[in-house]
Amino acid sequence: MPPKDPKINLDAATLRHSLQNLLELDPPKEERLLAELERRKKTDPGRPLYSSVLHILTHLDFSEAEAEKHWRRIRSHRDKLRARLRRDPGLRVALLDYFLNLNQELKNPKIIEISIFEQTERSAITDGLTGLFNHRHFAQTLKQEISRARRHRTRVSLALFDLDDFKKVNDTRGHPVGDKVLVRSAAVLKDGVRDIDTAARYGGEEFAVILPETGRTGAYVVADRMRLSIERHFRRARGLPGMTVSGGVATFPDDANSAADLVKKADRGLYRSKAAGKNRITLAKGERREHRRLPPTTPVHVGAAGDKAALALAKNVSAGGVLVSLKRPVAVGSQVSVVLRSNGQRPTDIRGEVVRVTPAARRGSFDVGVRFVGAAARPAARRRRPSKTRRT
Repeated sequence: MPPKDPKINLDAATLRHSLQNLLELDPPKEERLLAELERRKKTDPGRPLYSSVLHILTHLDFSEAEAEKHWRRIRSHRDKLRARLRRDPGLRVALLDYFLNLNQELKNPKIIEISIFEQTERSAITDGLTGLFNHRHFAQTLKQEISRARRHRTRVSLALFDLDDFKKVNDTRGHPVGDKVLVRSAAVLKDGVRDIDTAARYGGEEFAVILPETGRTGAYVVADRMRLSIERHFRRARGLPGMTVSGGVATFPDDANSAADLVKKADRGLYRSKAAGKNRITLAKGERREHRRLPPTTPVHVGAAGDKAALALAKNVSAGGVLVSLKRPVAVGSQVSVVLRSNGQRPTDIRGEVVRVTPAARRGSFDVGVRFVGAAARPAARRRRPSKTRRT
């Protein structure tokens, strides 16, 4: 049964795929394609329409202006062939004759179905088992995204994941079950990313997700959501063991200045997640220690909007942030107010953002990481008690 006549989707991520669908219709709807290209070019002249079509049909790369010139000449050449042959040779025959005999951009072309060629081309950059991008494509994409982020002064984050106790699954349940776990995990990751993100099999039971235009907090939220999705998926999966995943997150340029360093920092975060008990996400930490650190027993009050401030135990305090232990979790990304008291000094009220939340070793408590943001630390008002602090 022939596929339905699809409409061209001009979203940048799906443009080429949409055009390819039109070209693969049986019978080919070349006139529909030509009319649609002309109409779309008038309404949205910035889209790379002609260059995309020529790349699909010939695998030649042109700027959009060059592609449009070739496109006009190909249509004119088709009209001439139609007059001489007294029949329509079709767009593709005219295109092949134009690039082979007139323009001579093609030297030794090979006729092959578009779908077969695209499948062969894609197999070179994807992992055969999971269908995710392979390590080679991941490495190339990460370098490209960092270059783009550097050029446009944006951020790009990297999340590395490793399935917990995966070797035990292979040893006790066999490699076929292990392969199913890998396939299911990859599917969950793929469902959780945007079109502009890149999900890849990094190697073995490790996965990587490149998150363009995403800062540290946003990347943590995405990575932790994926962690929860994997845990919930395998909790419900029949015939498969319960699985969890640990992860590490690093961001360019906050944590690293190169692709290799970004991978290294994310990997360190992953290692710390494993060491802390698995099934958690850890943000990369800076190696600098220039900030003076207060004693770990410093009293801290963390304020939440509309609630009374909670008394917490500071585990690590510096001028850049604080790690506290709370009896209840706080949502990552929350804006909070932190009141510090140290050695009889006047209390200090600081605005912060929650960047990570993980279950603590002590049951019933959570480690909450807060990064100080906004204005510099200021003394807390004397008329207000720390216990009444509110989130700002």
